[in-house]
Amino acid sequence: MKKILNTGPSPRGWHRLQTVLQCPQKYAWKFEMGMDRRPTDSPALIKGTMMHLILAQHYYRLKNATEGQDPDEWEEPRIALKRQAEEEEGRWDPFLEQIETCFDAYLSHYKTDNFKVLEVERLAWGQIDEHTFTGRFDLVMEDVAGRVWVVDHKTTARLLKRQIQYYGVSGQLIGYSYLAKQIYGDRFHGMLLNQIQHTGKFNFQRLSLPPAPYLLERFPQTVRDAEERIAQLKKSGRSPLEWPMAMNEMTCYGRYGACDFLENCKWGTGG
Repeated sequence: MKKILNTGPSPRGWHRLQTVLQCPQKYAWKFEMGMDRRPTDSPALIKGTMMHLILAQHYYRLKNATEGQDPDEWEEPRIALKRQAEEEEGRWDPFLEQIETCFDAYLSHYKTDNFKVLEVERLAWGQIDEHTFTGRFDLVMEDVAGRVWVVDHKTTARLLKRQIQYYGVSGQLIGYSYLAKQIYGDRFHGMLLNQIQHTGKFNFQRLSLPPAPYLLERFPQTVRDAEERIAQLKKSGRSPLEWPMAMNEMTCYGRYGACDFLENCKWGTGG
């Protein structure tokens, strides 16, 4: 049977470090007590997952073709999407036509692409002192000038100008730049956001992240600080119910609404 992408989150990625820096109590709910409450039935999350899958299948096939290997080692993108949808107990079905149509529009929009695909869904590893940091690159490509770009697919219901600004300070993407520099050296030229508006009138744009050299310089120490905070709290003997709280309306409410654990923090419940 032809291959279909099957990956999970990177094992030592930014999300856990971001969480403890944001609010140690949130980290405790999620990682110490196992109360992961990500909305797996969220339409935005489902459509993002579907678009990542169909793009990965496309770029895997393109990579094989460029390298003289059989593209059909990987399932055709639309068939792969339908096959995976069968495993999702109907959750993907309402969005199949939308994602397929968006994918077709994406291919038409970028029909003159002439970059070389180097990696698809690459799991990258780095070491900062005794701490392992990982990231999963959606796509790594080489342009006609021989420069290497790490591409991160971002799906959205609406493209907004300010998105490039807040992604530009994302610890995850700063971390990807850090890892890519270790792997590709001077060939690495930067991060590209591959932004895809999958709702309404489809829209696409690729933008390089604005430079943030001091954030990149500080990244290793930020990893150390987060790991040390986790280690100290684990050694303290404090109950996970009593880890430090942010207790800040700017933290407890974010871009997507209230923190998943807000009611637990308000009432002190661990279930």
